[in-house]
Amino acid sequence: MNTGKIKKIVFVVISLVAVAAWNNMPCCEPVDSKADRPAIQNDINGDKLSSGSSSRTITDMAGRTVVIPRNIKKALSFSPPPTTFVYMLAPEKLGAWLGGQPNQSSRFIPDAYRDKPVFKWGQQPTQYEGYIAARPDIVFLGFESGDDISKVEQTQEKLGTIPVVCVDNTRNATGYAETIRFMGNVLGVPERAEKLVNYYQGLLNEVRTKVATVPEKKRIRVYYAEGNNGLSTDPAGSVHSQLIDVCDGVNVADCRIKSGSSMTAVTMESVLMWKPDIIITTSNDFAVQIYKDATWEMLPAVQKHNVHITPSQPFNWFDRPPGVNRIVGIPWIAHIFYPDMFPENWFMVKVKEFYSIFYHYELKDEDIAKLLNDK
Repeated sequence: MNTGKIKKIVFVVISLVAVAAWNNMPCCEPVDSKADRPAIQNDINGDKLSSGSSSRTITDMAGRTVVIPRNIKKALSFSPPPTTFVYMLAPEKLGAWLGGQPNQSSRFIPDAYRDKPVFKWGQQPTQYEGYIAARPDIVFLGFESGDDISKVEQTQEKLGTIPVVCVDNTRNATGYAETIRFMGNVLGVPERAEKLVNYYQGLLNEVRTKVATVPEKKRIRVYYAEGNNGLSTDPAGSVHSQLIDVCDGVNVADCRIKSGSSMTAVTMESVLMWKPDIIITTSNDFAVQIYKDATWEMLPAVQKHNVHITPSQPFNWFDRPPGVNRIVGIPWIAHIFYPDMFPENWFMVKVKEFYSIFYHYELKDEDIAKLLNDK
């Protein structure tokens, strides 16, 4: 066989082998290769996180599925209680105060956080345009059991692509822990949230355990005087008078609970019949006038000079807003009701700890005196 024929046979064989190999070789990697799939993992609340994504999907406290930015830089709220939660958890992320700026004469909020914008709140319609113009990453909305979920969806529709996240128990003085943890996770500060929860639960458990030992006959009888004339109140079971219940006082007001932020008007005759040992008020005007009124002076609380004005800087310790700001009111009320069980030095330590952890401010003894006396 000559050389030309041999070369031709070799060429044919090599070609056949190459074709066979080509037919058995995949032209590319499968599109659905595991190596190319985005990794999916759960965060501490079971929310879905997609690696490489700027967003994540959460379940809010109303059970809604909401897509939010992974990194929250600015948060707003639709009512005062969630606003204080945001400030305490991540003050640098609070986009605006709501319902009134902290007292400008107060130094109990650092300057960096005190002068934020102020959004109006109350009976007027919500200014959705203002919220949209502020360009927040997220807006928190208080939502309690029994609330109308359709109103939440209407709010979401008005805000367009700005995520609305519902939070529960913003007004429940015995249920803040879950809300603190949830909002801390949403805001990206879970470790800080746990620090707040540890203080709150430790304080709440200590007070409730001790007051549970107070005999029924020795429980303090308390009247919560609201308004400039002191003749409005909130009875036991209301979120506005809840610290009386928490600290095992007897709320003497025998009247119906009004829903929302309303208070119930009562008569002077009723207050005289109730005979409170202690009166708590948020009104400076009323506290001044009560000792000049012969009728009010008939009450045991007035005769014993047991009328207490609630400290209010930077937020009220007792009520309005009935939010997480009331945690510091628990040691104050416990000390007022049962000073032998909760002495002054215990109260002072608890207040200093609260302002440091929650308000980012280190109190001195003279600061507490100012808080108690300069309403």
